[in-house]
Amino acid sequence: MKMTASLDNTVRNGGKVVVDWMSSRGLDAFFHVPGESFLPVLDALLDTTSVHVVTVRHEAGAAFAAEAYGKLTGRPAVCMGTRGPGASNLSIGVQTAHYDSTPMLVFLGLVPRRLQGAGGFQEIDPVSMFASIAKDVHVVNTAEALVPVLDQALATAIAGRPGPVVVGFPADLLSATVCGTLPQTTATGIVTGEFDPVPLLARLRGARRPAILVATAAVRGPAATALEDLASRTGTPVYCAWRRFSSFDNSHANFAGSLGLGASAEVTGNLAHADLILSFGFGVDQVTCDVAGLGRTDAHVIQFATEADPRLARYLPAGHFEQIVTDPTRAARVLAEAVGDTFSHKHREMPPTAMRPATSSLAARPTTGALRMEHVMSRLNELIPGNAIVTSDAGNFAQWMLRHVKFGQDRVFLGALNGAMGYGLPSGIGASVAMPEPPCWVLAGDGGYAMLEAEMETANRLGQSIVACVFDNGLYGTIRARQEEAFPGRAFGTSTGRIDFAAAARAHGWLGWTVEKEADIDAAVNDVLAAPGCRLVHFLVEKFPLAA
Repeated sequence: MKMTASLDNTVRNGGKVVVDWMSSRGLDAFFHVPGESFLPVLDALLDTTSVHVVTVRHEAGAAFAAEAYGKLTGRPAVCMGTRGPGASNLSIGVQTAHYDSTPMLVFLGLVPRRLQGAGGFQEIDPVSMFASIAKDVHVVNTAEALVPVLDQALATAIAGRPGPVVVGFPADLLSATVCGTLPQTTATGIVTGEFDPVPLLARLRGARRPAILVATAAVRGPAATALEDLASRTGTPVYCAWRRFSSFDNSHANFAGSLGLGASAEVTGNLAHADLILSFGFGVDQVTCDVAGLGRTDAHVIQFATEADPRLARYLPAGHFEQIVTDPTRAARVLAEAVGDTFSHKHREMPPTAMRPATSSLAARPTTGALRMEHVMSRLNELIPGNAIVTSDAGNFAQWMLRHVKFGQDRVFLGALNGAMGYGLPSGIGASVAMPEPPCWVLAGDGGYAMLEAEMETANRLGQSIVACVFDNGLYGTIRARQEEAFPGRAFGTSTGRIDFAAAARAHGWLGWTVEKEADIDAAVNDVLAAPGCRLVHFLVEKFPLAA
């Protein structure tokens, strides 16, 4: 992260120190719901032009937006809320960043120091509250500790396995006068480990059914280029890990499919045949292991990541996995360059469809008259621009997206690995702050979208260009499907009422369309593509089951 020179010796309050520190450390995005406990921070932000300040409608929206910003750029954004209620609302996005390994800084305004432990209004203990869902938690109680703690928080957020770090500031400290110079610091970079590529390539050469598992950056860059080179040189199929769908070009000849809930049996079955899996990034998680059956004694997994992950021992049998702590981009490049021209893979026993994921027939399933999800997603795959940033909420609809929406060209995918509902729209706002030029498309079910639909006002106020596609079946669809499996004929507590999302969009200054027939999909989306600003398409879809 780029740093600037230290500031001149001056007198400022604690809030201004926090803002000056953000500016000097290159932190340029701040998402918040205002709170009286950090008004000095807001006052200082008024006088800076280096930080983009976004006021949202709900703290969960602030945290989700900051998480998407960090996921898209690799740099942490700041989200901030006030003590008890604000901190509680932020927590869902903090847990998302922790689970998804996304760098993020979470600032909290706390009760004044004299009221700590006295049950002051809205008091919480942030250490107890966030310890299990953040990399670290700090409470700054002295002016002298402000900058050192902030620097430590930033270093922790971006080092090793990235994640969120929480910093709490008592309200009186933010108002207090602080004298002195804001010291300069240096960026904390990735420490790369050395490894010998020769024996690894010998194992890859000797494997009969090898595979590459990718969980690198959503915006394809050096890592994707190096992995494409490695896959092409060695003839190895490549799978994108759970919700890392755009980390490898889906149109590449070696792309074998994306994994996750709802992945096709052909894709998961192919990976289930692998005897050696090279994983780049933090892709070996419970979902990926479960759907691909990686916990087998006839498979060996080698993970290249910036930090050792003790959780692998929970998913993979002892003696059947290795961890090489190194920059995965560098690891892929070193391996590719060491391949040479003599690498042979003619002895491989690859499944016949290993290089190309199967696609479902669109005409095979009869319709009840409502929109079929496979048809909607197939058409959206054709109509969404190839350079779009696609953010996804959690829900049953996403299984159809996994099957039918591809991420080749410059199309980018952002989704929450932890399955947090409400993520779609705020993450679209955060993505548009990070990268304003590419078109941003938000895909969400009615349940998740309704949770934070008030953020439509935020997007409109910011003048963003976002398209939201809401797939409405009047259910919490994933839970209903599981409920019907566990308790047949006893569906209860999983239905919702209908919302006219197109009308709600118009009420927030957006343009809105409703689509009820498959024949009308293309016309509506073409109207969306021709219009500016914030737009929403409300798809009234069937009460679909889990993707088969």
